[in-house]
Amino acid sequence: MKKFSSLLLFIIILTICLTIGSCLKNSYTQQEFRIQVDSIHAPDTIFSNIPFDIEFFGTVGWDGCYSFSNFYKTTNNNDILIEVLGMYNNKDRECPDVMVYLDGRKFNTTITGHGIYNIKITQPDYSSLEKQIFVK
Repeated sequence: MKKFSSLLLFIIILTICLTIGSCLKNSYTQQEFRIQVDSIHAPDTIFSNIPFDIEFFGTVGWDGCYSFSNFYKTTNNNDILIEVLGMYNNKDRECPDVMVYLDGRKFNTTITGHGIYNIKITQPDYSSLEKQIFVK
């Protein structure tokens, strides 16, 4: 009888461990993150109140679970602060083996004032990639 109880206890513990392990395997992550921008292209001179494009280049992620999400812009005097945000989502459990890039993704914006403005792209480590433009 003692052998049977030990065997039954072992089977119950094994079943619990396998159940917990399969639940952990099926969990997924969805997380927003700041993308590392390698470079931008923008005009050196623009006219106020006329929209213009800023093109962004950099690596979004190392597999198909990474994607571009959106741009987030704030202004502080003559500084235009832009964050480029991505999303990591492995909901489908399998991430295609493909690199994901910004590839010149465009952000259209307008500046209403005149003078010298600084475009500052906030990087994941909170440093900035900067470009100065003149607004006529």
